[in-house]
Amino acid sequence: MAYEQTLRTIAAPASADLSASQFCFVVVNSSGQLALPSAGGEADGILQDKPNAQGVQAELAVLGVSKVVVGTGGVTAGDLLATDANGKAVTAASGNKILGRALATGAAGVIIPALIQQKGKL
Repeated sequence: MAYEQTLRTIAAPASADLSASQFCFVVVNSSGQLALPSAGGEADGILQDKPNAQGVQAELAVLGVSKVVVGTGGVTAGDLLATDANGKAVTAASGNKILGRALATGAAGVIIPALIQQKGKL
């Protein structure tokens, strides 16, 4: 069961329609807008809502336990998490930026709870 606890959030405008990316990792780009990250790259938090156009204000969870969508391959509780190119959580591999830790096991497309943690590269 996915859950959230004590989230610290910030607001920022979306760089595009991100309505299909709720509970995915996003990054604040050079224009100060939320965008999907590169696979294995930096992300600043997890998108909490569904901004449907560029410039629409969105809520970004930057600290706490958030729901997150699992990417291809699934994850196991306790795994360190990275992002795929769609912002979905995947098990971190060598060279990936660590963005959090899975608090439950889930297959691709499942929403699980994750502890948001910025920890450098694996």
